[in-house]
Amino acid sequence: MNSKSKKILAAAGIFLVALNIIAFYILQKGIGISKAINNTENKEALKSLEQKQILSDVLPSLVFTIDIALIFFLCYVLIKMLFKSLKKSTSNK
Repeated sequence: MNSKSKKILAAAGIFLVALNIIAFYILQKGIGISKAINNTENKEALKSLEQKQILSDVLPSLVFTIDIALIFFLCYVLIKMLFKSLKKSTSNK
């Protein structure tokens, strides 16, 4: 693995960690928004809070879906590498 691909992987990892931190922050804000929805009687404010609630539900869901997809992809790559190494070790005998 050359240094360019290591830099790309490091940058992707840092980006993914930052994306997850942002998703957790938005989830925390979403909890506050849902509490505010329960206590609000103003129709216009309620509509605005409900729109914010939808955003705070969708964005973290997308981030966590990307996380799960990456975990499955990494499992696939690791299993592929395992089978490749097993094939090489049995063909040498």
